[in-house]
Amino acid sequence: MGIWGGFLSLIRGAFVVFTGWTHNYVLGIILLTLMVRLILLPLGIYQARSMQKMAKVGPKQREIQQRHKGNPQAMQAELAKLYKEEGVNPASGCLPLLLQIPVMYGLFDVLERFKYVHHNYGFWVWQNLAKPDPTYILPILVAVSTFFMQKQTMMMTPQQPEMQQSQKLMLWMMPIVFGYVASRFPAGLSVYYVVSNLFQLGQTMWLLRRPVDGATGGGAQATR
Repeated sequence: MGIWGGFLSLIRGAFVVFTGWTHNYVLGIILLTLMVRLILLPLGIYQARSMQKMAKVGPKQREIQQRHKGNPQAMQAELAKLYKEEGVNPASGCLPLLLQIPVMYGLFDVLERFKYVHHNYGFWVWQNLAKPDPTYILPILVAVSTFFMQKQTMMMTPQQPEMQQSQKLMLWMMPIVFGYVASRFPAGLSVYYVVSNLFQLGQTMWLLRRPVDGATGGGAQATR
């Protein structure tokens, strides 16, 4: 409880400082988001590089899966050997996302408890970031940014023929679900989520211009 309280104090303190600098609640959230993303930048770079490597070994992975289609144990053993030889970790892409979960929970708590005393500190109708966006603009931006995040991830991930239909379904369903959730949650969380997604999209696009280990580009090229 003490650790979590200290974590909340850090988020609240950063939000107060950034809001004081900008005299704007929305800009305060944006600066807070950029601060978090910059702190997690090394992990984000590691995640993108790992996904590039996974895309590069995609053809070998599919070959192993086809060869051991009826023998799951042999397939898993050979895949583990392949991952070790190529120096890739399929679970590495989850770490930055997992680390952002406590930030989202903490921000939710801070936004709910924050005293919005300066009514001219907001943008347009977004004067109280603890309330859902009444215009639905932010939920739409959440849905759109989620779509492009999903699209980018699919391009960098080895495609499994048997999973293509479910992946296409998720590409369209996830933005709808996230947009609906954003319409019920505090507007400040939507601002954080959208800015974080834009940062991630830009970061990954920049990294894709710098091939790793002889790769020629992103996952879409590596898996063709």
